[in-house]
Amino acid sequence: MPADVAVATALHGFARVIAVNVNGVLDDIDTEFLHDLRVAVRRTRSLLKLAGDMLPPPLVARYAPGFKWLGDVTTPTRDLDVYLLEFDALAAMLVAGEPDDLAPFGELLQSEREKARRTLARALRSQRFTRLIEGWQAALTEIIERERSEEELSAESLAGQRVRRMVKKVVRRARSITPESPAEAVHDLRKRCKELRYLLEVVKPVCDQAAHRAVIKDLKKVQDILGAFQDGEVQSHSLRDYAERLQAGSTRPPAATLLAMGELSARFVEMQLRARHDLTEALDRFLGPATHERIEALLP
Repeated sequence: MPADVAVATALHGFARVIAVNVNGVLDDIDTEFLHDLRVAVRRTRSLLKLAGDMLPPPLVARYAPGFKWLGDVTTPTRDLDVYLLEFDALAAMLVAGEPDDLAPFGELLQSEREKARRTLARALRSQRFTRLIEGWQAALTEIIERERSEEELSAESLAGQRVRRMVKKVVRRARSITPESPAEAVHDLRKRCKELRYLLEVVKPVCDQAAHRAVIKDLKKVQDILGAFQDGEVQSHSLRDYAERLQAGSTRPPAATLLAMGELSARFVEMQLRARHDLTEALDRFLGPATHERIEALLP
């Protein structure tokens, strides 16, 4: 398959996933509809960044900003969904406090989630969204169906080029991480690992399948630790923000609520510190010869 057809085919598939999940999001049937929609948006943006040069530049310039907008407009609702899905687990983490102490916090999250969902629904019902998805799918279909020449770069060649390039980028950033590295550097590594993961998913059909599974497994171990580090920092900061908003509301929260939220914030800081400690060992393994051999084995 020509490289541009492969890229367009993958992007068309992501667009289809976005489209089929819209009604489930609008009807608020299950939080997984929004999750699947957002994953497809992230995959779209990552593939445009890593292989968008295979497509006509005016096409990418026209549609890439729309997918950034779609990612931004879906973020608040998803973040609140995650909080509410994990709320009982958060309450169970309390030692000094009681689960009922968090009730005012839960009510705030529900209220904020409803506001965010209404904003999201307006966006998904807008002409901007409709034009984005329908126009994008039509443009990609034209690329997929156009006539080919034998001299074009193949999907297999593109996969080898781009995976090697992305691996070098991830390895370079991973080797720069030390226990003293700022949080921003760790977050940047997490983003690059996610991009590599999405790229590997796209090129899977032209890879050695056993080696592909092994590389994904190695990468997932690093991603899990990077995710714990990210969650620790984000959650500890957001809990402070929510506590301030509760205090600023018309009804002052009980002292027990603020104390319980402070206890949770401290737990997340501990989680971030543990992840920072585990990261050094995980990166040493990931940067070792075994992972390098697996990556070379999976490539065409």
